[in-house]
Amino acid sequence: MSTMLYNPNSSVKNAKAIGNVIRISGEGENTRSHYNALDFCGHTYKIKDTVLLAHDSQGHISKPWVAIIKDITRMQNGNIMVSAQWFYRPSDIFIGKYMKSFDTRDLFYSFHKDEVHAETIMHKCIIHFITEKSHIPRRKKYPGFIVQKVYNPDTKRLIELTNKDFLPDMKDEINNLVQKTMSHLGIVSAIESTDGNLN
Repeated sequence: MSTMLYNPNSSVKNAKAIGNVIRISGEGENTRSHYNALDFCGHTYKIKDTVLLAHDSQGHISKPWVAIIKDITRMQNGNIMVSAQWFYRPSDIFIGKYMKSFDTRDLFYSFHKDEVHAETIMHKCIIHFITEKSHIPRRKKYPGFIVQKVYNPDTKRLIELTNKDFLPDMKDEINNLVQKTMSHLGIVSAIESTDGNLN
């Protein structure tokens, strides 16, 4: 992903960390306070929320970036930053061949993270993690993005959510996201390991 822009001198309202500090990291000028939540423009955002992010604080972009908030920190200078774990759109990726047509709701999960200003948050969004053997929910009843694959930007590969070769912590993370979706949709489902690499 490209580096996000943010003009601290703009007229956009500043984000504020809320709640108690959950931990401190760094030393001296690099000391950071970590929080579970932040407030921006009257809306509360928490760790694990899925959000749309603008390229800049004015939202000048046709298709926002999509991410999961993995951490919220307050810098010594007062800036509120979020660790964003990215989703990729089909149009964002290259896997050595032209991409076939995808549903406009399709996103690809990734384990790629960047730190961005909290003021780039536009609003929350809904993302359904659906394994390849599960039924994709109808758009009208369950609006939101659909994730069925993971994209590795280093290897330029798409991988099924059920792939058995993920590291244990990655596999646990994916399993939790799929189970959360299944619970929301009222479906009982267990993830079966498969060799799901797409080359």
